[in-house]
Amino acid sequence: MNRVLKTCLIGLAFYAVLLWVSVGLLKPRIELQLNEKIINELDEVGDICEGFAFELRGRDCSITGGVYTDSDHDRIISSINSIDGIRNIDDGLTIIPLKNPSISLIRIGENSWKLDGRILVGGVATQLTQAFVRSVGEGVDLQTDLQEESNIDDLPPLKKVESLFVEFCKFIPNASGLGLSEKRVTLIGKSFSEDRRDQALNFARSQMSDHGYGVIDEITILPPTDEPSFQISDSNNEILVSGLLKESSFKDRIFDLIRQTDEQKTIKDELDIGDHVRNAEWGPSLVRIIPALVAEVNKLKLNLSSESIVISGVVDSDEKKRSLEQLAKQSFEGKKGSFKILNELVVFVPPEKASLTMSWDEDGSFNLKGLLSQRDLYEQFLSVTGDEIKDKNKELNDKIELKENVEKAPWVNRMATLVGPFVAAVQWGALSVRGDEVALEAEVIDSVSGDVLKAMVEKAFPVPDYKRIIQINVAEPAGPTDEEIMTLENVMMDTVIYFDTESSKIKIKETKKIESLVEAFLKVPGSSIALLGYADSYGNADYNRKLGRKRCESVRDSLVELGVNDLLIEIEVKGESEKVVNGRKYESGRRVEFELR
Repeated sequence: MNRVLKTCLIGLAFYAVLLWVSVGLLKPRIELQLNEKIINELDEVGDICEGFAFELRGRDCSITGGVYTDSDHDRIISSINSIDGIRNIDDGLTIIPLKNPSISLIRIGENSWKLDGRILVGGVATQLTQAFVRSVGEGVDLQTDLQEESNIDDLPPLKKVESLFVEFCKFIPNASGLGLSEKRVTLIGKSFSEDRRDQALNFARSQMSDHGYGVIDEITILPPTDEPSFQISDSNNEILVSGLLKESSFKDRIFDLIRQTDEQKTIKDELDIGDHVRNAEWGPSLVRIIPALVAEVNKLKLNLSSESIVISGVVDSDEKKRSLEQLAKQSFEGKKGSFKILNELVVFVPPEKASLTMSWDEDGSFNLKGLLSQRDLYEQFLSVTGDEIKDKNKELNDKIELKENVEKAPWVNRMATLVGPFVAAVQWGALSVRGDEVALEAEVIDSVSGDVLKAMVEKAFPVPDYKRIIQINVAEPAGPTDEEIMTLENVMMDTVIYFDTESSKIKIKETKKIESLVEAFLKVPGSSIALLGYADSYGNADYNRKLGRKRCESVRDSLVELGVNDLLIEIEVKGESEKVVNGRKYESGRRVEFELR
């Protein structure tokens, strides 16, 4: 090999070594720069890629990891391609599924709840919180700790989640938690009813199955704790039903039986239904007995528990009481142990009708008899009656009885207003009231008095409130006795009214003569009086006749004032007269004589 060729080969070798050394020294620097660029460019890649890693071989980059969406994949590749100096990309990214969201709503107190979990970013946390606030209600404390992440799958629709919790709390009042995680819904709570638990689970399945969620049952079934009870209280037109039962269907059946038995009465419902109540073993027995009790017992009181049945109220006969007691024994025949049947029914004894009668007997006694329950009215009536007859000097016979089981007698005060008119108008007879029946049978002094008394009775006891029977007879006037006639004749003959000279004025001592004559005259109905007027012989005869008439007129006026009908009085003027006429002596010729006609 010549010298020139050798020199060229040595130079090429030197340059090759120099190039190799240069490249070897430059490569780490290039990779370092590219590494920094990749890190800076993909600073947030951890949020969208699980287990992301890259390796540089010169300007070639290989990447590995898992992304949740194609868009996340394309975003990473595009970011690396945008880096200056990257030549090739070895794509080792894989698509992995999104993380499941999780929600936990747990009761931490009587009126407080805690909501936590992880959900997708984008305002879902606020919406979810508001949905549960609406569910738990105002005034309940809701503590929230929700984590928002971008790689979380969507929740089922919020309306369905909210509806699920609302209905869950309706079915399970003792709900204590709700969880959504790993495509499962977990219902947590306590219930006394398997049916309500099943309803809650079935509703959850209907809401969430379309979204691929299964339902986990963590609802504990509790044994019933409270004994059933049942009460009825019947008053006026309302039946109050109260107590504690397990089944609403049994309650509905009882109410239907009451309505069918007595359609007129309304039912006031204070009967509570609860799953915490034990089954009413006496239910069939109650169904059997309740129609008869509602139909036959007035003011019914029924108290039924696991230990006893107490029946009280009013029935119309001893037979009805025994019949209902026998029905109760038959209806509760299957009850064992110390169960008691207490029959406190009372047999109704209808009150007697109040009555009151006042009467004049033919012997002149005034009698009271009757039956009353109100002592105050009795005493008031007796006081009024005593005052009315005390001036009659008659005996008052009181035979009014006071008893408890007697109807009220509001009409006693009305009877009191009739005592005076009855005493004044009636010669004999009776006025009586019994219940709503009024009877007046009497003989009265005259028709006017009878008409007044009848009108007052009709006003005090009007139809149709009272049934009235009124029979009034007017007493025929009794004829005068022979003794009364003879007395009148003697008085007429012996009575002479004397006047002063030229006077027609009756003197006081003469007035007493007239009063005695009137008293005798009124005892002899059918008689009439003739007044014979005289004057002395002094003076003009015509003047004396006129003076005699005036004297007769003065006597007539006095008779009328004392009660004599003026139609029964005649005036005859006799003129002048001496002191002695036909052997009879007079004090004076100035006189008026009487003659019976």
